[in-house]
Amino acid sequence: MRLLIPVVMSAALLAGCQRPAPPNPERPPEPQAMAKAVNQPLDRAKGVQKTMDASAERERKAEADAQ
Repeated sequence: MRLLIPVVMSAALLAGCQRPAPPNPERPPEPQAMAKAVNQPLDRAKGVQKTMDASAERERKAEADAQ
């Protein structure tokens, strides 16, 4: 039993220290920070554009109903 615990602990430590798999050289990882920095303002602008389009459509309908 005294020998089993250190062996099991050593095996657990060695298993946790394995080198991660190398990245695929044909397809480099996509930089997440850059994608987020570019897409976040674009998504916000698209949301504002939808709001403006909906507001303009309501105004057109109100003008058409008033006539």
